[in-house]
Amino acid sequence: MSPARSAFPRALPKSIRPRRSPTSPTPWRIGAIAEELSQAAADWHARLPQAGASERAAFVAWRAASPAHAAAYDRVQAALEGAQGLAEEGPLLALRQQTLARTMLAGRSPRPRWGMMAAGALVLVGAPLAAFGIRAWTTPAPQVVTRTFRTGIGQQANVTLPDGSMVTLDTDSALTVWYGGKARAASLSGQGWFRIRPDDAPFRISAGGRDFTTRAGTFDVRTDPGRVRAFANTGHLTLESDDSAVALAPGKLLAVQGSDVVIRTLDDPVAFTGWRSGHLQFADTPLSEAVGEFNRYRTHPIRLADARAGALRISGAFRTTGASAFVGALATGFPVRVEQDARDGIVISAR
Repeated sequence: MSPARSAFPRALPKSIRPRRSPTSPTPWRIGAIAEELSQAAADWHARLPQAGASERAAFVAWRAASPAHAAAYDRVQAALEGAQGLAEEGPLLALRQQTLARTMLAGRSPRPRWGMMAAGALVLVGAPLAAFGIRAWTTPAPQVVTRTFRTGIGQQANVTLPDGSMVTLDTDSALTVWYGGKARAASLSGQGWFRIRPDDAPFRISAGGRDFTTRAGTFDVRTDPGRVRAFANTGHLTLESDDSAVALAPGKLLAVQGSDVVIRTLDDPVAFTGWRSGHLQFADTPLSEAVGEFNRYRTHPIRLADARAGALRISGAFRTTGASAFVGALATGFPVRVEQDARDGIVISAR
């Protein structure tokens, strides 16, 4: 099968190609930390549960110092409370930990917007699954309008689309969405969990230069340099190219690399989709690959000093934030040396 020759946006018909009108709001992006006032409010919210009397008094004084302080704190609290209601898997609630949230607060325009309904919250992946929602639109627009969303390293976020579909973005990912008229389209870089609601119009996904379409279902799509993978949890996903199409059935994982297309059954989908609950699962995985997975969530990557260490194979389940436990297990159970270097951080070498 030959690879697709064009990036996804070029595959859109002219009638639904994205355009921005002069009055359309600038797409908002996530990934940058919110302004200083919002950060201060989020800090207070995180500290108060364990605060003593003096610290609580300081908070009361801070909040009373300005109406803007009180409003910022109320918005942070509302965002966090709303996030708890978006969790999909009850058993995982016990695993979720309180984490420092940064809210992006958008100013209100006196004119009606097709834009933001409510501010969302970005959270560090210190909680196994960041369940904070980012709602982008309230009603469809008469024309195609583009929005782009981003997460930084160690962040996850939910994006709710105009038709009720939702995309959960993993660490260091970007999602551009086109909606309006008959257009339902998205372009992904990184990893995203798509929950697509049924509609007469197909939902189009571009990832790594490959084009997919679906009518409805839940799918996990990921891009890596030179490779695209897609897992169908429910519903069917079709990979399209210039001269053929490949349908992906529920329970199947599709991997595309160059001209090679491989489809296989995932006996344990958590090995691919576990990031949503903050878990990484390895089964006879080369250490180099396992380290690469941890590094997706770290601003200071773990480094392998030699190929011999990278060729070791490991199995086990770890938290995305559990690099210390992972490295400790390696040091005690494998023929490796773990060093903390002031310049390079954690360095693993064979011994």
